[in-house]
Amino acid sequence: MSTSKQVRVAVTQAEPVWLDLDATVDKTCSLIADAASNGAQLIAFPECWVPGYPAWIWDRPVDPQMTTAYMRNSLKLDSPQMAKIQASAAANKVIVVLGFSENIHDSLYISQATLGCDGKILMTRKKIKATHMERTIFGDSTGDCLRSVADTDVGRVGALSCWEHIQPLLKYHTYAQREQIHISAWPPLHPHPGEGALYSVSKEGSYSLRSR
Repeated sequence: MSTSKQVRVAVTQAEPVWLDLDATVDKTCSLIADAASNGAQLIAFPECWVPGYPAWIWDRPVDPQMTTAYMRNSLKLDSPQMAKIQASAAANKVIVVLGFSENIHDSLYISQATLGCDGKILMTRKKIKATHMERTIFGDSTGDCLRSVADTDVGRVGALSCWEHIQPLLKYHTYAQREQIHISAWPPLHPHPGEGALYSVSKEGSYSLRSR
């Protein structure tokens, strides 16, 4: 573990290549290389970065065509695509905390993985429970939601997704694992457009939740 008191972290603010697994993986590797070239020791990606957050569920939860495409472009842990991201982390000697839609036998989960700077997978977890309309696509964790902190070369790095941050016991469990750097993964957030739209999934609504 590094004894340095300073850690340079890159936070991804970019669009994935929507509903395109291979293209998003290529973009992920490009962003990893870019972050490393600018001195980052760790790069964090948002919730469901691969293959993009399925925002349509909040407007039309039943969309078989979109759901099928999303399933086909979700990431499997044991896959050439994940191996490519691991290789990029190793080649650039940077720690990666990745948010992705995980495909396990065509069941989907909101997942996170921490990759070491040697490319090894140090931690994988699923969101404890998909939030509200997310349940039309994603399943619940089977217990690995508690596996949220990993030892890395820059310290103990932990991660949670979105509304997991309003679950006091889940946050306490993360603190209890002596977390030093926390990756708080959220999907894209836009300003609240006004009456009739859900405030809870807007920029303002989510900022209020993060501030609690």
